[in-house]
Amino acid sequence: MVKKILADMTLKFPSVALLPLLSVLAMPAQALDLTWSGFGTVGFAQSDQSYKYQRFIDDSGTFKRDTILGGQLDARLSPQWSATIQAKLAPSDHSDSAWQASLAWAFVSWRPSDDWLLRAGKIRLPLMLNTENNDVGATFDFARLPQEVYSISPLTDLVGLGVSKTWFGESMDWIAEAYAGKVETNWRYYGREIRPDQGSPGSWFFTYNVKSAGLVLTARSLDHTFRIGAHRVAVTRDGAKIGRPIVNAGGIYTFGSGGDDKLIIPLFTAGASIQLPADIRLIGEYAWIKVDSSTSEGLDRWGAYLSLSKRIGDWTPYVYYAKAKSKDSALAKYQAINSNVVPLPYAASQKFFADIIVPYDQSTVALGATYRLTPSALLKAEWSQANTGVASSLVDAPSGGDSADKRINVFSLSYNFTF
Repeated sequence: MVKKILADMTLKFPSVALLPLLSVLAMPAQALDLTWSGFGTVGFAQSDQSYKYQRFIDDSGTFKRDTILGGQLDARLSPQWSATIQAKLAPSDHSDSAWQASLAWAFVSWRPSDDWLLRAGKIRLPLMLNTENNDVGATFDFARLPQEVYSISPLTDLVGLGVSKTWFGESMDWIAEAYAGKVETNWRYYGREIRPDQGSPGSWFFTYNVKSAGLVLTARSLDHTFRIGAHRVAVTRDGAKIGRPIVNAGGIYTFGSGGDDKLIIPLFTAGASIQLPADIRLIGEYAWIKVDSSTSEGLDRWGAYLSLSKRIGDWTPYVYYAKAKSKDSALAKYQAINSNVVPLPYAASQKFFADIIVPYDQSTVALGATYRLTPSALLKAEWSQANTGVASSLVDAPSGGDSADKRINVFSLSYNFTF
């Protein structure tokens, strides 16, 4: 079993992502300074609805939405050189029914001085405040990070190069980070009536080739963190169009000619975490993505959230409000297709074309609390309510219905730890 997992992980990533492992294996044992660590979340979530929300959550309850187990090996090769490998076991990114072992991090670091850092390999991107640590539930208070914001980026990691420069100040450090690289990533779609080449509802996944580059500026002190970033993403698909235009042909929506060979996607991110008096913390994040797709126009959207938390001994109660919305033209097109009345043989196809618009019009309010059992272990409990407007692609809409005007209550309980 272990050999199979390692083989799968080796095949999944380009050889450059295995540089840290090769570096460690090439060093004499006595020259290595090895440090092991790990993390995990055992999380249960249940909603009051029979259809799925965020892939897995329904009224039957599930452990799959939030449960994850990971381990990390850090190897100091010299005062300037080090290597990091992080592996995790989590729900698959290409199947709703499977679990997947994968390399989350795998990079070599070179620090020629205290203020410069270069990393090469598989790196996590500095997008949002918690993107780099979003697998480690013990590092943030929420039961899960607000998906109105954290689901916007088409990728969270890549194989490439990252470089950062730090300016140390008396009260605030400033960090400029630049990165560039590529990765294969899977995007999930859901059809409430039919899927491509299948006459039944369900999810499917397409694999895309993604190249990305970005520049991020972070200001950090003991109490506050501010971050702003600009990113460029280029998306292609082997041997196929990324999307084809959806057109009205004689009163029936269908695919038109042409389509997208490549998508160039700008992404803007910003966030702040501010310590207020009386142990109150204010956190806000915003993301905006521009997707000029012929098909999935709803991916062109913005998302934001604002949260307040207060530390009371070992307890940290919190509340947040989040919202995501696609551009108005995408939501209007979704409504036109979704409400189109056609002869029965074409009815399912109209729902399919509406679904692949991938619309977002949703807000969430959450109330929760974290209890710190030990310095490295947390218990979390959260109630949240998601309210949809025109539609939300975070909802797997039931057959015969849609995701409009839904109210979904979710209760979450999790144990989060590091070691």
